[in-house]
Amino acid sequence: MRPTVVRAPSGIAAGTPGQVVAIETIAAARPGLLKRLPSSGVAMVGLGIILLWIILALLAPLLPLPSPTAQDYQAIAHPGPSWSHLLGVDPLGRDTLSRLIWGARVVLVVAPASVLAAYAVGSAMGLAAGYYPGFVDGVISRVADVILAFPVVVLYVVLIAAVGASALNIVVAVVVASAPAISRIVRGLTLQLVRQDFVAAAHLRRESALFILVVEVLPNCRGPLITDFCLRLGYTVITIGTLGFLGLGIPPPAPDWGGMVQQATPMLTVYPEMALFPVVALVSLVLGFNLLADGLNELSRAD
Repeated sequence: MRPTVVRAPSGIAAGTPGQVVAIETIAAARPGLLKRLPSSGVAMVGLGIILLWIILALLAPLLPLPSPTAQDYQAIAHPGPSWSHLLGVDPLGRDTLSRLIWGARVVLVVAPASVLAAYAVGSAMGLAAGYYPGFVDGVISRVADVILAFPVVVLYVVLIAAVGASALNIVVAVVVASAPAISRIVRGLTLQLVRQDFVAAAHLRRESALFILVVEVLPNCRGPLITDFCLRLGYTVITIGTLGFLGLGIPPPAPDWGGMVQQATPMLTVYPEMALFPVVALVSLVLGFNLLADGLNELSRAD
């Protein structure tokens, strides 16, 4: 790998008018971007929030909490916080704190899996489009245009409604909706990088296109992609919550933060904390990913 500094201009053409990918960062020239993470206070705050949820999720089976699906019928009459239920119960008598922590396990598995899968597909599309201008680039760009023409929420709802609500189908929906946007970022960076001297040297060595793309080009895209990856994790957490609120998320009785908000809606005026706690959980995790992305962006700009 030959590190290079690449500035992707703000507003790289995405292939068609009206579709522009804003890339406001610099690919890190030094390999120690993550090693320099502690120097960014913003990133460390975000990482701390994320690690807190990860630790709680990992310790969920060991914590002295009721089952997230167990119902306390006596608590339904007074669902507010109490010694037996520190954050109260939901309308069905299930412990809110338990469902928040167990729900974090679902979110912290489905969101990264969705984004990783979307990046695998989107990166492959973007590398091919950037390396093979002309017919290949045109086909990939037109496919991306068609998918990105749909409003994101509508696209998610249509996909999940068509294939059914499940964790796997959420991953598939995120891949279909996110891969085109990722491909455009990778395409723009690839168009910049294929003009660099180290790629010309690889051509002189008669390296294969796959070698050049995977070994020479892709590692030098890591600065903008790491930042976008963290931001996209936050967007995916919001997506999972939105689908859960619409009844298209993780099927019940599994804990789902968006589903918890939806179930608490009829009780909102009397017991607002039923919806408040899952909303705070959702916002805090998204904030963590966004702060981490901002910190990484600052570090990449410092190179």
